Amino acid sequence: MEEIYNNQSKKGFLLIASLFVLSTMIIIVSFYLSAVLQEIRISNIVDASPQAYYLAEAGIQEAFWKLQNDSAYKSSFENSSDWSATFTRNDSIVPNGSYTVTIQNMAQAHALITATSTISVRDAQSQRVLKADAFKALNESPVDDVALFSNGNISSIGSKIQVIGGGLFTNNNLDLKFFSDWEVEQDASAVENIQVGVSSSLNALSEHDKNSPPIPSEIQTPQIDFDSDDPTSLKSRADSIYTKQEFMNLLEDFPVIELDGIIYVTGDVSIKKGHSLTVNGTLVADGSISVANGFSNEESPANLYVYKQEGIASGVISKKNITFGGFNANIYIEGLVYSGGSLRIQDGIFQNVSVAIEGGLIAQDINALVSWNPITITLNQANINEALGTALFSQVLFINHWEEEY
Repeated sequence: MEEIYNNQSKKGFLLIASLFVLSTMIIIVSFYLSAVLQEIRISNIVDASPQAYYLAEAGIQEAFWKLQNDSAYKSSFENSSDWSATFTRNDSIVPNGSYTVTIQNMAQAHALITATSTISVRDAQSQRVLKADAFKALNESPVDDVALFSNGNISSIGSKIQVIGGGLFTNNNLDLKFFSDWEVEQDASAVENIQVGVSSSLNALSEHDKNSPPIPSEIQTPQIDFDSDDPTSLKSRADSIYTKQEFMNLLEDFPVIELDGIIYVTGDVSIKKGHSLTVNGTLVADGSISVANGFSNEESPANLYVYKQEGIASGVISKKNITFGGFNANIYIEGLVYSGGSLRIQDGIFQNVSVAIEGGLIAQDINALVSWNPITITLNQANINEALGTALFSQVLFINHWEEEY
């Protein structure tokens, strides 16, 4: 009887042990399968992660495009300090992928763009979040009462300048040397220093620099939209567009010529002795502009006459540098002279360079070199304002761009 009991006990123990071992194996296999499935899931998410990043980047770029080209977005971005907008794209680029973009203005023309992308991967999702600061420089009003404005330096060597009805302003130094005589009816202001040599003179209503309070504050340079896709850009509004070579050929074929409207040249413009160009409107170049700066065998001077017409902006506007003089020249401009680089006015040896401007000058640097004939600049604020027009804004820029999370 005892033997039967012992056999039954052994069988029960073996059954329990077998069940325990089997359960343990099932648990181990379950953990293993779970780990494998989790690794597969993570692998799928990781594989989709770069796609999610570029999908979010596409959202950032679409927002950037809207701020520049969509009239509703553009207007709200530039004119409201607390405007916001959100848009979503589903399955537009990546299957089972979408992105949501939020644009939140933190100030006028300064927005935080947040793009969140999501890609569905089986029973999981891959997500990336990108952010960017979009900024557009604003000049709410042009530089008032300033006939000469320089973002850098204004310098003169042996030059005579008369500024009528306005003043001059530089974000750096004003430096007059070697028998330079300047007459300025309004204020002469420099954020840094006004330096007048012992042989030179500056007669202004008042002088202000860092040593003569009130110390002027830096003024942002008014911006001009040359060639963006915006319908208000100069290239979009141009009445005639020429390449550098086409415009050169035009002046060679027609040395005396009159053009109307906004004349846009994609390259440099060189008006030499023997050329006489009259523009009833605006001469624009996305290169440099020079008048009488290159050698020519012609005897007659280089002439540039720019006249203001009703309802049409006028002036001489260059994305790069402007040079007046070097050889005989007659230059008369009703409007704005705007140089994205340096503006130089110079006489040549035994040459006669005559310059008169009814409007104003804006440049990165202004240099007057050995200009013995008086240069006359008469402030006409209306001509300046109309030439700057709605392009008192720079283009939209990303000033910061980073990934928040994924």
